[in-house]
Amino acid sequence: MSVPDSAALLRDQLAHLASSPFYEERLGGRERTLADLPHLPFLVKEELRGGQRDAPPFGSHLCVPPERLVRMHVTSGTTGEPVAIGLTQPDHLANSAVGGAAFTIAGLRADDLVAHCLNYALYAGGVADHMALEASGATVLPVGVGQSRRLLDLIGQLGVTAIFGTLSFPAHLAARAREADVEPRALGLRRIVTAGEPGAGLASVRRGIEDTWGAPVADTFGMSDVWSTMGAECGEGEGLHLTTKNHAILEVIDPDSGAVLPFEDGVAGEFVWTHLQREASPLLRYRSADLGVVRTAPCACGRTSPRIRVDGRRDDMLRVQAVNVHPRAVGEQLSRHAGLGRWAVVALGDPIVPPLRVYVEAAPGAAAILPRVAEDLRRALGAAVELRRVEPGTLPVAEQKTRTVYRGEDPFA
Repeated sequence: MSVPDSAALLRDQLAHLASSPFYEERLGGRERTLADLPHLPFLVKEELRGGQRDAPPFGSHLCVPPERLVRMHVTSGTTGEPVAIGLTQPDHLANSAVGGAAFTIAGLRADDLVAHCLNYALYAGGVADHMALEASGATVLPVGVGQSRRLLDLIGQLGVTAIFGTLSFPAHLAARAREADVEPRALGLRRIVTAGEPGAGLASVRRGIEDTWGAPVADTFGMSDVWSTMGAECGEGEGLHLTTKNHAILEVIDPDSGAVLPFEDGVAGEFVWTHLQREASPLLRYRSADLGVVRTAPCACGRTSPRIRVDGRRDDMLRVQAVNVHPRAVGEQLSRHAGLGRWAVVALGDPIVPPLRVYVEAAPGAAAILPRVAEDLRRALGAAVELRRVEPGTLPVAEQKTRTVYRGEDPFA
């Protein structure tokens, strides 16, 4: 368990859950304690979707009267039908506190003017993260998406010192700057904070962003249906420090068997979340489908909070004949070789008949190392790989999330 002093908070949360028909049935009509948690059923997103279809819009797991809600968000729906989330005013205050602590760890300061460049529509990364950024003490400029050219002017005019956006956004903004004959480094940003796409922890991706902008990058982690931002990199050690103390319990399970794994340094598996002090749409033993590693050893920064590294999602897995390959593993291997840039995987079929087709941006001079890189990929993934070089700038860069897996098509052939 990742949260000290959580027994009383969980007992109160479980008593609150019993106010909903969904959780009353799940808890078996009796009082539960922290010791019972590993024995309670898991919750999966399809149950939430089914519940909201039967009792729209929030489902039978809503734990407060609808008139107490002050806002509604929906999840991004990237892996299926979106899920509606209700929030009370205390839920928003908690979300801001959890996120504000994370943005502080990411290096934002009270004297920063942060351009918030996530989409301000529907999902919690817009308005909710805006409030969390303010809770860090920073001043927030609500840019959203579709304003890249205007933002380039405003950075100098207003004194913007930091940018918060998806991992893809810094590359997109750098391309727009160069189209306007502006060198990104000349804009003088102090900090870049990323969210929403695993990858800022990869050496090559981070190095490319930092070299382009002359500013350090810190990644953050969050989930719309848990807390919109709830972890961040400090820059001193591996992983993202969780800021969920007193607001969520993390379990790690074997993704295949569902067995609970010991919560210790280096444990790897699927992350399972249980809310604490959540009123409207709380989650109990929610299987996130996020796969990663937990670090519990003290960090060089002096913080003792658990850290996580998200390696990808269970539902992103590619099947190459009889071998499971996670797309992030491709990126990790490519990042070990200098001269290689952004990449994309083409998945033709399910399962994919080998070889797995991988495109990577590289200058012509790097072509000589590609056979060795392909062999490294084959050994690491356990599957044959066809590695194709494309010119830098060939693969699409989006203002929002950049696509790295193309299923059933090869747009680069």
